[in-house]
Amino acid sequence: MMRKIAANYILLPGYPLVKNGYVLISGEQVVDVIDTGGQIREIQGLEFYGGMLVSGILAGKISGWRPGDDLVSFIQKEYTGKEKTYKGLAIIKKADLVRLVLSEDTVCERLV
Repeated sequence: MMRKIAANYILLPGYPLVKNGYVLISGEQVVDVIDTGGQIREIQGLEFYGGMLVSGILAGKISGWRPGDDLVSFIQKEYTGKEKTYKGLAIIKKADLVRLVLSEDTVCERLV
């Protein structure tokens, strides 16, 4: 069974940064990232999480950064040089999503 998981932002390997999109996931495998053009509609079975969806390999890897550090650069650096098949999803919460920077309270928790 495929799950549909949405968030304010999605940044997964091989996909551009997507605002208000959703991910199709089967088990722990990401099948596709859907760009809704920034408009999330009600879709049967859609789960929404506030924050940024990232690969599950990033769960717990926010420590050591200072408030104001660039969130997208951090994520892209973590993806560089790693294998291209990523399993699972994590959610980055409590970041400044208006400016896309880390805050002192930012956490990254595994979802799937």
